[in-house]
Amino acid sequence: MAARITEDAPGKAAAAPPRDSLGCTLSRLSRDEAVEAGGLVFRRKSAAGDHRSEVATPAQERGLLVGLSLVDGHLRQDTRRGRRGSRIFDRGMAYLRDFDSDYAAAMDGAFDFFLIELPAGIEAEAGVLAGLDPGAGLDRVEAEPDPALLAIARGVLPALADPCRADRLRLEELAVLASAHLLSRYRRAGAAERLHRLCGPALRQAQDRLMSREEGATIAAIAADLGMSRSGFFAAFRAATGQTPHQWLQAERVRRARQMLVAGNRSMAEIALACGFSDQSHFTRQFVQATGLPPGRWRGRLALAAPAQSGLRNIS
Repeated sequence: MAARITEDAPGKAAAAPPRDSLGCTLSRLSRDEAVEAGGLVFRRKSAAGDHRSEVATPAQERGLLVGLSLVDGHLRQDTRRGRRGSRIFDRGMAYLRDFDSDYAAAMDGAFDFFLIELPAGIEAEAGVLAGLDPGAGLDRVEAEPDPALLAIARGVLPALADPCRADRLRLEELAVLASAHLLSRYRRAGAAERLHRLCGPALRQAQDRLMSREEGATIAAIAADLGMSRSGFFAAFRAATGQTPHQWLQAERVRRARQMLVAGNRSMAEIALACGFSDQSHFTRQFVQATGLPPGRWRGRLALAAPAQSGLRNIS
């Protein structure tokens, strides 16, 4: 970009406007959000209104960048590895590019992008999750429709908007899912499939740790305890249970809550705490999602059914 000369300081070049780590001019952004999970960095960057902006990043050892447009009609003219091109990104279109070469782009109009920074080496780890030869890398694509990645983005966006209220286990799980999806969708041809297994004692150990509510009970920590990679554990757990760790944990909490509701000697707040829900409101939301009824009404139906069942036994 050519230097500009200010009127109040003749002969002095104006300071370049501050840019973020992806080369975006900070003053142009109407939204700039980031959260880290599972070794990935999720970002959302937006600019509103009709304007032209530029991004530029020098070559660096930083892995890969995945971008997904959240709106229609974004026009981008970029230069990467000495090649120029123009592309229109509609909602749900993705790109993958390396950080290891100079990159520059001019963008016309408003934009709203969901971004994933994948560190160097993530391709090999994602290959373990997808059951593929770890040497199989990712194809670099531009303006590729990817509805599955858009679905993952929808799961991450609430955490980006309010990281303090994010479910960290669910966010870590989404990071693993994103890595697996990217390699499954964009892997280079010729990768061989592999099978992952989690034996009974190891599975029970992992499940007990998930239910422990320990501060450090993350997928990465549990995998390390079992001598597995994070992605390998995730794949093996899903193969053994038919559920992701987060799905299994939510279902198990509801199952235990039902047992306590049947016993009938604890308050809702006590059950919520004992089963690992963050509070009674969280307990109620998850219980309704699983059963279709709030826990109080669910227990009330049990109380109504008990006399009828007792009467049937007496008649018999």
